[in-house]
Amino acid sequence: MRKRMMAVIAVAALTTGAAASTAPLASAAATGSAPAAAAQASHRASSVNRDVRRVPTALSAALSAAGVRYSPGCSSTTLPIDCTISEPVVTQHETTYPFSFLPGDHVTVTAGGCVQTGGRGLTWKRYVDPASDGDLYHGLITVPGATGDLQRLVNVVGRPYVVGGRGGSLKLGYEDDGYSDNGYTAHDDGTGNQCLNSVNAFVRIVVS
Repeated sequence: MRKRMMAVIAVAALTTGAAASTAPLASAAATGSAPAAAAQASHRASSVNRDVRRVPTALSAALSAAGVRYSPGCSSTTLPIDCTISEPVVTQHETTYPFSFLPGDHVTVTAGGCVQTGGRGLTWKRYVDPASDGDLYHGLITVPGATGDLQRLVNVVGRPYVVGGRGGSLKLGYEDDGYSDNGYTAHDDGTGNQCLNSVNAFVRIVVS
């Protein structure tokens, strides 16, 4: 009987020892899986190449006909990309531009200049913060995945944004109750001299 009890105790000890010896291995494997997962996630994030050209080789015929001009920096393929769009379209409520944003882009926007709004007398208005009785003539912008849809530029300029979602193409717009006589011809000093010595409207976008 005593020999049998000793045999049972020996088997139990061996079983306990085996469990104890394998537990640290299992724990180490579990501990090692977290850094591995983090490394994989980091690799996936870093594999997104944002050093790419954001504008096509040639502007669309419509934008070229409208006189829209892109600065040389718009064609850069290396971050930071510093792109200025001169004389944005102001003859319709919104226009999509061939400038693309990618997820993870850090974006800042500056803008300025003036627009011919048509009518009698001195009719030029500031593009970003116009002095106007009718709460019109504001430049608008959409940075997809960052700003709201066609927000007023006055509420966007100078603020940092990070593009989320899928990104997308830039949209610029203009607020007016009649677009046919808008543009950049016959420069004057503007309503209340708000455009004295000013340049034509522009939007500058820096992506990093």
